[in-house]
Amino acid sequence: MKAEVKSGAVASYGESGNPSSAQPISPGGDGRWLRRFAVTSVIATFFLIVLGGVVRVTGSGLGCGGEWPLCDGSLIPPLTKEDIIEYSHRLVASAIVGPLVAATFLIALLKYRRVMSVLVPAAISLVLLLAQAGLGGVTVLTELPGHIVAAHMALAQGLLACLILTAVATLYAKDSPSRVHPSRAAAEGMPDASDQEAASKYGAAGFPMLAAVAALATYAMLLSGSYVTATPGALAACPQWPLCGGSLLPSDTLQAIHMLHRVVAAVVGGLLLYTLYRGYRLGVTSLSSGETALMVFCALGAALFLAQVFIGAVAIWTHFPVVIRAIHIGLATGVWGVIVTVALISRHLEGTDLSASGESSSRPDMGSAAVGPETA
Repeated sequence: MKAEVKSGAVASYGESGNPSSAQPISPGGDGRWLRRFAVTSVIATFFLIVLGGVVRVTGSGLGCGGEWPLCDGSLIPPLTKEDIIEYSHRLVASAIVGPLVAATFLIALLKYRRVMSVLVPAAISLVLLLAQAGLGGVTVLTELPGHIVAAHMALAQGLLACLILTAVATLYAKDSPSRVHPSRAAAEGMPDASDQEAASKYGAAGFPMLAAVAALATYAMLLSGSYVTATPGALAACPQWPLCGGSLLPSDTLQAIHMLHRVVAAVVGGLLLYTLYRGYRLGVTSLSSGETALMVFCALGAALFLAQVFIGAVAIWTHFPVVIRAIHIGLATGVWGVIVTVALISRHLEGTDLSASGESSSRPDMGSAAVGPETA
């Protein structure tokens, strides 16, 4: 099963989604820069979210005196711990993440405006970034109300997911078998009905949907955790793990909020681990074709989630030290980013070699696959 190759590049979808109108992403030049900016944007945004978590757990949200965009009336903050932590978060957002996201969008707009799978998420990422900046200002100016803080975190995680979508779209490109005439599919080695039967046989059928559901469930888990942190008194309401006040049942509202997060984490964790296990098995079947990303990300996701559960318990046992809480936030964000990546990779590989090893892969080749510039 092979992705269609034109002039040494893998085809990507054009405006109509028809491979015949695809704009190839070139291996070098603008294509290489697009991929680099997209992937770097993901990495920078991940660290920005972790830094935002540090701001929250250290109580530095009002470190700049409740002012925005200035810090204590100045562009340069005073040299206090809270000021430096809060200002560092703002600086990374405005001086690093902002330009990276804007550059990714501009390259997509100027060179790949007909490649909707890249342009649309790049544009949405820029809009989300601007909204996130505005909401960050509102959060500070309104002195950190819990629901606004939680919304700020939720939007940040949404931005990360959209940037991952952009990055994956620049790396993966293939023709959709359902849109290609059977005679052309046979001539070019694309998957046919028998291939899709093989996918069902090996358990690949429906995996992209399962991964998408797991990603949405993980997002809900993040929101529940953010709500616990943003609700005064809820975090410390259950100083034991796995019990709460010596019982499995909460005795007041704050304990109920805390225990709800644990229940959500347990349910979502089961779904997540099952999904990652299935993805890992499917990734193993495609090793002979050179596709390793699905297997690697599934293994990474499982390791991160188990580490997150352990660190969450340690945070409770050690009475919520700042460092442990920051690590917990970072691991949670890592799990979210990985399951989103798994869902997107599986969607791009759907109908190819997810379940039939030994066939050609549509995996990204950093030296030969990608998106080509507009020629018009």
